[in-house]
Amino acid sequence: MNSQTGIAAPESKGVRALTLEDQLPDCEIRINARVYALSDIARGKHVLDIGCGYGRNRPIVERVGGSWVGLEPFEGGGHTVVGRAEDLPFADASFDIVITDAVLEHVEDPPAAFAEASRVLRPGAAFIGYVAFMECVHEISYGHLSYMALQYYARRNGMVLETVGGGGAFGIDYHLAVLLYPLPFQLMRRPIAKAIRMIFRIKSGFAYIALRLRRKLDHEAAYTKARNYYRLECLRQSNGFAFVIRKPAAA
Repeated sequence: MNSQTGIAAPESKGVRALTLEDQLPDCEIRINARVYALSDIARGKHVLDIGCGYGRNRPIVERVGGSWVGLEPFEGGGHTVVGRAEDLPFADASFDIVITDAVLEHVEDPPAAFAEASRVLRPGAAFIGYVAFMECVHEISYGHLSYMALQYYARRNGMVLETVGGGGAFGIDYHLAVLLYPLPFQLMRRPIAKAIRMIFRIKSGFAYIALRLRRKLDHEAAYTKARNYYRLECLRQSNGFAFVIRKPAAA
């Protein structure tokens, strides 16, 4: 019995037997492909750029007829409003787009930031950005989020993870670059990431053969599972994730 909720706990069955499908997010998955183009998604939109830095997104938004509001928690930089992601100084349903580009890992309370993003978004609007996952602790980074965390916090706040992208860069090539700094190892990251994806493709090919020969699956079922294995490996070793989270349109 849970002492706080009064609900009886289910009988323990030990470690869960998770399938490949259990470990993948319930959304569109893009591997080594662009998840969104800000110039397209922000066209004519009212955009809140949380953690905007020196405002590099501002000309992109304004060039396509959008209006841009930048927010930082301190004075200085290119922002227009001082505030925190966890306590946004805006009315409900104020924006068409909320951006957190390499910001969520620096937010002290990510669940509160998701709640605030949902609150200020209009129905049908989008929460977009990128979050670190396997990067080293940098500047002041508190919580590097997985793709499943993105899905969980979105659902918890009445939103839907629509698209997630990974597999363009991995923790392996990133940490090698950090280890070998100041050598110019950044030049090697792209070919190493390509080699890592190739290894995953070869492993997924062997998985397909095993599924056909040992488990007697037909082509379609074996191909789907092998493809899921490839996508899972790319996601769970990714450096970070680009995402599009949608607030459902009003009924």
